[in-house]
Amino acid sequence: MGIKAHELSLSHLITTEEKSGMKLKDLQLTFTSTDAWGLLRKDLTNALGISRAKRFLLRYGWNCGVHEARILKEAIDWKDDIEWLIAGSKVHHLTGRVLSYPKNFQVDMEKGQFNVSGYWIDSYEANQHLTYSGKYHEPVCYYLIGYASGYTSECMGKKVIFKEINCKGKGDDHCSYIGKTVEEWGEEISEELFFYEDTDMAKELDQMYKRIEQQKERLKIGYTLSQNLTQDMLQGKGLPGFAETIGKSLHCPVLIEGKHFEKLAEHGEIPGIHKYMSVTNIEEKLKDLAGNSFVEWSHKDKTFKLLTTPILIESKIFGYITIVIDRESDDFYKDLLERAAIISALHMQNERVAIETEQRLKGELLEQLLNNKEINRKEIYDRFSYLDYNLSTEHYVMYVVIQEKASVKEIDDYEYLKIRNRISEYIYQDFLYEDNQPLLLPKLNCIQAIIDKNSIDKRYKSPRHFGEQLIKKLGLPNVYIGLSDQTKDVSDFYKKFQEVKRAVELAIWKKTDNKVVLANELGHLTLFLSARDPEELEAFASENLKTLIEYDEKRNAELLHTLMQYSQNEFNLHKTAREMCISISGMRYRVQKIEELLETDLSDSNSRFQVQLSLQILLLLGNVDDLTIA
Repeated sequence: MGIKAHELSLSHLITTEEKSGMKLKDLQLTFTSTDAWGLLRKDLTNALGISRAKRFLLRYGWNCGVHEARILKEAIDWKDDIEWLIAGSKVHHLTGRVLSYPKNFQVDMEKGQFNVSGYWIDSYEANQHLTYSGKYHEPVCYYLIGYASGYTSECMGKKVIFKEINCKGKGDDHCSYIGKTVEEWGEEISEELFFYEDTDMAKELDQMYKRIEQQKERLKIGYTLSQNLTQDMLQGKGLPGFAETIGKSLHCPVLIEGKHFEKLAEHGEIPGIHKYMSVTNIEEKLKDLAGNSFVEWSHKDKTFKLLTTPILIESKIFGYITIVIDRESDDFYKDLLERAAIISALHMQNERVAIETEQRLKGELLEQLLNNKEINRKEIYDRFSYLDYNLSTEHYVMYVVIQEKASVKEIDDYEYLKIRNRISEYIYQDFLYEDNQPLLLPKLNCIQAIIDKNSIDKRYKSPRHFGEQLIKKLGLPNVYIGLSDQTKDVSDFYKKFQEVKRAVELAIWKKTDNKVVLANELGHLTLFLSARDPEELEAFASENLKTLIEYDEKRNAELLHTLMQYSQNEFNLHKTAREMCISISGMRYRVQKIEELLETDLSDSNSRFQVQLSLQILLLLGNVDDLTIA
């Protein structure tokens, strides 16, 4: 009957006869000094470098493991193959290399399944590394890993790779390992497999030389790209210059887009390729971009791959850079693209600061233009010209109000700021490429602005259409937009602003459902709006018609309605009677009753004007239904 792995001892391996070159029975194994091994390991590391020394020790350990597995298979009568497999760790212990302590052991040799993890206690290899080299930043038990991989692979009949997870050689409390078949590891073990490749030294040196030359070329490209991008920024070439520099350095198409996916710059000679490079194709993936992350992507029917990185300012995405690559991306492409994104972010930040400074100056001038009646026309015109803004063209004055609603909680300053920024962003984006871009003056719950008439006429059917589209984009129920008639002269801005401001205030007071208010639709009443508050106008009209209104309410009469029809028919008795389908005598009675209640003579022109004005004010304020202003 065969033995079990735990029964294996030195008596199975060593004879008591002593002679020169004593061997472990006939197994062709010899004892060696751990200190000598430590010095050899140190010399290898110094001579070859840690990476090549690691490869040497792994392959040496692999061959030792394979050899010992074979001779133990032949020399020992094992109970079964699983005991032969386990014996490898027992040999480790018997020979003083390490004590192996399994934690997880899932093995089926017939099915070729192997998934094992555990601890290595008192690794001689880790101890020797600490003695001669000190701590390292990664696990250092290269021989043990190679040995375990080689021994197990020989037993399993298929390639098994061990990987050290923790190691005393890098400062951990203990050494631990995981072993799996190559299939079970998948891509996770791809880097480790490189160290097991069996190539001759000359070929390996040649490959190393090529890698060094490639690295030198890449460093040169990276340095040149950084230098050229910096020069582009200093020379004010902007994003188009950046795109060209990146494309020429990497020999690939480049696309730079803004945060709303608008094209900012492009480079490349392949017709139509930029539509495939747009990040609108991977909008869902962009939600995962954070920090200096990258997205590598492709199209199903295209052979090229794409690499995208965000342009970040204060951890917020302000755009995207995408390049075409002809292979899987590596750190080289990512590093260069990250440099380009940083330079682009610096450029955008500088542009933002410049724009914000300019906008602040323009805002101060806009405050004077709209809110100061006594401005010096020539001075204000010249100052706007210095900021490259043409004030001589026709403009619309806009007044946007963010209105609180009783049904919602009170809006705080931060909420106002968010809404104002959103409105401003939409307006600026809409007229991004116009020579005379809109000028905005944000305040707590409102925005005062002027917009070049040509800009609106080119993009919209009318000022009302512009206002309606802006309301639609915002999707906010509590925003009112007022637009004036066009200005003709610098002196018009103050007057037009006062008109549109009063018109919006009137719309809010009336609680109208129409959120876009045009000041010119109010006709001659804008004269009164400029001088009176809506409440005062209502008080004026109600006082003049008070007795008539009270009479109608008490008797369910229609004298106010009759008076409105009478005034719209130029106080013609017969014409009004026909339109209202009542008799002449009946109409005459109503007019007489109206005059008595109002204590006025409707044949007097001054009395008529006061009555007409009062009626139209009530109509405008919505206090008289189903009639229109004449």
